[in-house]
Amino acid sequence: MSVAFHELGGSPREQYDVNGFSARRELLVAWEDRDALAIELLGEAAQLGGSYWTTYPGKSSSFAVSIQFEPVDADGPDRQELTSLTEGLNSYSVSFAKAIVWYKTINELDRDDGPTNETGTQISYRMLYSAAFEPIGPGGWSWSDTSVALPTDRPLAKWIPTTEHRLTWYKVVNPPWQTIQSLQGTVNASEFLSCPAGTLLFEGADTNKLYAGDFASGASPFCWEIKYLFRQRAIRHGGNVFGWNHAYRENPAGWAEPTNGVAKMYDEADFNALFQSAGA
Repeated sequence: MSVAFHELGGSPREQYDVNGFSARRELLVAWEDRDALAIELLGEAAQLGGSYWTTYPGKSSSFAVSIQFEPVDADGPDRQELTSLTEGLNSYSVSFAKAIVWYKTINELDRDDGPTNETGTQISYRMLYSAAFEPIGPGGWSWSDTSVALPTDRPLAKWIPTTEHRLTWYKVVNPPWQTIQSLQGTVNASEFLSCPAGTLLFEGADTNKLYAGDFASGASPFCWEIKYLFRQRAIRHGGNVFGWNHAYRENPAGWAEPTNGVAKMYDEADFNALFQSAGA
């Protein structure tokens, strides 16, 4: 059953910017109902995928992400003389709390060519670029107008762009910890985020707790926000695309994959496994 509330005058306040839509609402709710309202707005992390954050009215991709409570009548008659910081709180019983609720835009899935989000979770995407010089020996190279081979003391360098692909997975109740550890430092075995096989390296993950619930009995149940970083290295040369396992070879000239007879430089893996909850 929904918690009864009133929206206060002057609410809501809405904003549109490069991060999408955000809003702030002020609600009036019975003091005793504030915990139940927090659960209704922020969801619970009680099962696989948890339950959704409450969406903003009319905005299916904007969710309640934070809520603040304060007494409406701070000088009410129910103030208590407390002798210990752990004894209790001013009750404000039969009074009201003002709930300040913040919403922000979080799409369930930003890219269709990436991993699929589990029910109750969202996956956002961001991209950054960088680049670095790759030294290349002069062997196998010649001047195009004379066909004369480059001198041995004339090394080359190729400017190779790299792209950081950042995927953030929200509201994960059972993170795939072992999968994250086992796949760190591997490259994509097949196309992922439209990156050809072997061109995307999984560098690792940052994680942060997202608390949900009312904190009524001990520690609150929580879920996780997992930030994955993948780095793309796509060397385009002669109409072909080469990746992390390739190096330039002077004789015969061209890009090739070094091997020690057992394995290449980087193992290959299926990155979709990073977005499957443990035990799913």
